[in-house]
Amino acid sequence: MVGMSQQTTHRHHAIDYVELTVTDLADAKRFYADAFGWQFTDYGTAYAGIQGSRPGSEVGGLRLDRRFHFTDPSGNELGVWAEA
Repeated sequence: MVGMSQQTTHRHHAIDYVELTVTDLADAKRFYADAFGWQFTDYGTAYAGIQGSRPGSEVGGLRLDRRFHFTDPSGNELGVWAEA
């Protein structure tokens, strides 16, 4: 998977990686860096991984395109990815 730089342990039915779909990657990186102090690892022009608190870990990403996305009854958009 793009953005997963190391082997991690995943818990079944738990959120451990969140991706946000953005319209402008550079603007989104600036916003989240200023708002939350997030740092990023760039993977080309369409994806940036959100660095986690452990060195070399990632907790999510910002992306220009979409995976399998759906909305819940409240209108929140969620994306699903499964390791092959």
